Amino acid sequence: MSIDTAGIPAGPVQTGPVDFHPREEQIAILRDVLNAAGVELGAYDTTIVDWLAMWDWSTFAVVASWVARAAQTREPAPAVALPSRFDATPAEVDQHLRRIIAEDVYLRYQQTIGARAVAEAVKDVRLEVAAPDAPDAHQWRAVADYLDPDKGGNPYPSQLRKDADATARATSDSVRADQ
Repeated sequence: MSIDTAGIPAGPVQTGPVDFHPREEQIAILRDVLNAAGVELGAYDTTIVDWLAMWDWSTFAVVASWVARAAQTREPAPAVALPSRFDATPAEVDQHLRRIIAEDVYLRYQQTIGARAVAEAVKDVRLEVAAPDAPDAHQWRAVADYLDPDKGGNPYPSQLRKDADATARATSDSVRADQ
C-alpha cells in the first residue's frame, strides 16, 4: 500500500491507516479529493463531508481513498442504453410471448380453481346454517354472503385467508368478552 502526501492510501487497503489528522484537516483533505475528482458539493454534501470528518482517521482515509482511486482509474461511465423492442430477435419475441401466455393461462386456471373453492365453501356454510335454530346462524349467513362472489364477495383465496384469520380473532375476542 502506498501513501500519498495527504496520507490517503493510493492503492487497495490491506490494513487500517494509522495516523491522526484533526477534524478541520480531514474536511480539507476530503474536499480536495472531491474537487480533484470533479465532484461539485452542495449544502447537504458539505454536511456529509463534515460528518465523515468526525470518524476516526483510518475509516476516513479509506473512504477518501475510494473517491481518489475511482476518479483516477475510470472514465465516467456512459449512460446505460436499454434495449429497444427492435433489438429482439424473432425467436426471443416468440419465447417471451409463449412465457407470458403460459403465465396468463396458469393464472386463469388458478382463478377458476379459487372461484370454485369459494363457491363450494359458500354452499357448505349455507347448508350448515340452514336450520334457523343453529347457533350463530345469523353470523354464518353474513360470512357466507361476504364470501359469495355473486353477492360482491372477494374471490381471491389469499384475501379470504386474511379475512378468515381476522374473523377468527374477532370471534374469539367476542367469545371471551361474553364469558
